[in-house]
Amino acid sequence: MDADAPIGLIAGRGALPIEVVEEARRRGRRVVCVDIFEADPALQRVADAYYAVRLGDLGGIIEAFRRHGVREVVLAGKVDKLPALRRVRLDAHGEAVARRTPDYRDTSIVGAFLAVLETSGFEVGHQARYLGHLVPGPGVLSPRAPSEAEAADIQAGLRFASRIAALDIGQAVAVRNGTVVAVEAAEGTDEMIRRAGALSAGVVVVKVSRPQQDPRYDLPVVGPATITALGEARGTALAVEAGRTLVLERDRVVAAAADADLALVAVAAAARDADV
Repeated sequence: MDADAPIGLIAGRGALPIEVVEEARRRGRRVVCVDIFEADPALQRVADAYYAVRLGDLGGIIEAFRRHGVREVVLAGKVDKLPALRRVRLDAHGEAVARRTPDYRDTSIVGAFLAVLETSGFEVGHQARYLGHLVPGPGVLSPRAPSEAEAADIQAGLRFASRIAALDIGQAVAVRNGTVVAVEAAEGTDEMIRRAGALSAGVVVVKVSRPQQDPRYDLPVVGPATITALGEARGTALAVEAGRTLVLERDRVVAAAADADLALVAVAAAARDADV
């Protein structure tokens, strides 16, 4: 990997792309950003070069990176899968991705996309390479630790969520008294939390990684919006996997959890099959 060459960033929605740019710049690296949604003025300001390329124009992405001598590519940001699939228009490279994709599962779509990038001469880097500062170690992150009842629901949620994630359905569940209230699917974690809140107060939410999580993309993410959704849903606790989850704006997340009297904990992956 050429340390003098700029990093190529494929940016989805949210704050993660900004985090990548800022960390790369702290390390003295230049960043060429390709935004696959509408132009983001914040990204335009911080990136060394910026391109707005529509989703599906993979040739445009490759061309932008080659123009600047990019060798290493990082993916960051949320892609709303269902709206994206409805409006995407594929170029020739995108058609190659579609031919490689046996179904519309996230892992299938992104895996085929990454394969085309790699055959085009790019190294796709692990997200944690530039986002490791957002990954918490094991422990209680909020002022309040989980109660005994919440800890039991966390343990149950870890088992349930792990099975759901293994089926590539979603990565989070909402649990109340050992019973699954809601399961995340294509709508995302925050919307699942709102749905759970409409069904039951006092839910505990657990979010995990997939058993064979590809570290190049789609590490589980929680942030201030997740805490807001949980508070509005009258939930009481949130558990994530330590070492495998990105926590955006951690100071804001912890402060919001304290204000809402929520317990927030990062659980070691081994705790899926052990007591919390």
